[in-house]
Amino acid sequence: MSILTAEQVEYTYQTKYQTVYALRGVDCAFEPGQMTAIVGSSGSGKTTLLSLLAGLDVPTKGCIKFRGRSTAELDRDGWRLKNVSVIYQNFNLFAHLTALENAAYPLYLQKRPKKQAEEEAACQLAAVGIQPDQYGRYPRMLSGGEQQRVAIARALAAGSELILADEPTGNLDEENSRNIFAILRELAHERERCVIAVTHDMELAQRTDRILRIQDGRIAEER
Repeated sequence: MSILTAEQVEYTYQTKYQTVYALRGVDCAFEPGQMTAIVGSSGSGKTTLLSLLAGLDVPTKGCIKFRGRSTAELDRDGWRLKNVSVIYQNFNLFAHLTALENAAYPLYLQKRPKKQAEEEAACQLAAVGIQPDQYGRYPRMLSGGEQQRVAIARALAAGSELILADEPTGNLDEENSRNIFAILRELAHERERCVIAVTHDMELAQRTDRILRIQDGRIAEER
């Protein structure tokens, strides 16, 4: 059963010189336990779609629905805090926080007791292969692959049903890219998360359960 749907989604915005039609009548649905890759050339609309699915904005026309309810009707800030984690290619870790504190950060926002939050964060760091002696390290002391694992642990600690990744391997080497995609796929299959990843790497996209190819703001292919 679908947890997240896009129904006839259009998104336009105005530049100094023209109206840009970023998305044109997009229909798609996403399920728990499934990892979907969104692919397409630069400017095709894939990142715009991911932003709308994350509730960072609402469509110009059509709607994004979470469990049947339009995100336009929700307190989107509160909804994202409880239900959505976004993983970026530049990791978006806080430089002044340790790996453990970064992973626990969503739980701090949820007003969980500090000890409880950090115990949960430690469990999730271990689950993605971060060793206990790394918990006290700051992001600058970790490799790119390790920083991305911390970002994934943060998403897990948040308990989000939706894990959305925007080019999560863009700053990683080939080996780390494969490892990160394997972790994301495992989150979908073993933890019943709904995982959606934008990627330019077709080899990695082939490792997912489903591929949506966007062209000129429309879904041109699904396989």
